[in-house]
Amino acid sequence: MTMTQEMPYASETTSEGLARLIEHIRHAAVQGDLDPEFVRKLAKRISKEFQEMKAGRPGDAGLAGLESCIEALLLAADSGHGARLTKSLQRLRENEAAGGGASSASH
Repeated sequence: MTMTQEMPYASETTSEGLARLIEHIRHAAVQGDLDPEFVRKLAKRISKEFQEMKAGRPGDAGLAGLESCIEALLLAADSGHGARLTKSLQRLRENEAAGGGASSASH
């Protein structure tokens, strides 16, 4: 192997460990303890790790359910983001109702 060639990456992560990590992150996201954008970035990194694990361990039965776990994590991030948007909209509406917002101009 030459200096310019890289050794293939062999993940030491176990499917059980990755599943537990996903569940912890998902739970914290659902509770609103993590920023949804941060959760999305973590999910992308976890997905990359999962793809590398799949490529390096064809036929590993422990990897079978991880894809749906990653999808659930992304859904938790999206629902967290949606909840933040809903709260922001509610605050804007309350502010406008109290007379603090800009009045609409007539055409």
